Amino acid sequence: MTDLPLSVMKQQIEEYVRDKKGRFSEAINPPCKPIKVYLPEPLIRSLDEYGKKNGTGRGKSLISLLEGVLDAPPETITPEQADKNKVHLELVKTSHPLYVEYRKNHYIPNRGVVGQQLQYLIFYENKVVGVIGGASAVYTTEDRDIYFGLSEEKELKTRQLNSIINNNIFKLDYPAPNLATIVLKKWRKQIIRDWELLYGVEVAAFETFVVEERLWNGKTRNGACYRADNWQLVGITKGYGKTNTRGRKHNHRLLKSQKLIYCLRLKGKTFCTEYIPNWNDPKRQKEITRRRKELFEDKLDNLLKSIKQS
Repeated sequence: MTDLPLSVMKQQIEEYVRDKKGRFSEAINPPCKPIKVYLPEPLIRSLDEYGKKNGTGRGKSLISLLEGVLDAPPETITPEQADKNKVHLELVKTSHPLYVEYRKNHYIPNRGVVGQQLQYLIFYENKVVGVIGGASAVYTTEDRDIYFGLSEEKELKTRQLNSIINNNIFKLDYPAPNLATIVLKKWRKQIIRDWELLYGVEVAAFETFVVEERLWNGKTRNGACYRADNWQLVGITKGYGKTNTRGRKHNHRLLKSQKLIYCLRLKGKTFCTEYIPNWNDPKRQKEITRRRKELFEDKLDNLLKSIKQS
């Protein structure tokens, strides 16, 4: 029998709870979660030696050793539901420092963009919280071609692809609920206007590719924000081998991964059949350069220019 008073025994018992299998487990705050970790043999032996000296198992040994080394991060307050009126996008060059920083931290490595493109900073309450961009559609994606009903004839398909924008990057660092879907919708409307103004081609559809994987916070990246914006999951890519479609070698895991293919068809819009690329047309190149300059002109510069002219 123990000599402890009944009140102390009761307090100690209350510090333990039964799990689903009826076993006692210590109730601590914050609660513990089991994680599967593979450790090298030398580290396991060191943990066991530490445990023998201190009378602790491997788990307790790790907790003791990490105490004071890893501090728990401060609790983050989840923002309220996102307000679409607080969101705006700003067209920027890929050399913009903020864009470069966000692009560098995106989960897909930066291999540059070939062809047409427009990239934007995402603002929420006048603070930059991410980037989103559009670029020329990829050429070979069987499931996408079938979904959109693209031509099998090479030249016609090439012209049709000019009507499709590839959402080549979307990185958002502000966790307000529903913000991603709001940004997607706003971006689609804005890039349609800018794309048609700059390149002179009507946008008929969108595509994007998502690497599905479990994230550090326990959530899964699977394109939920696209589904919420009515994009359709139309298939899965085959993934690259040791080389990409241009034959360049790469070792990045995510480049080899299969990707979910999401597509969105715009109602009432038809795919381009007469588009002429600008790289063989100096006049068209000059015109696009002029339009691009107008799109990227700073609003303050425009104001100062108008004041000088008046």
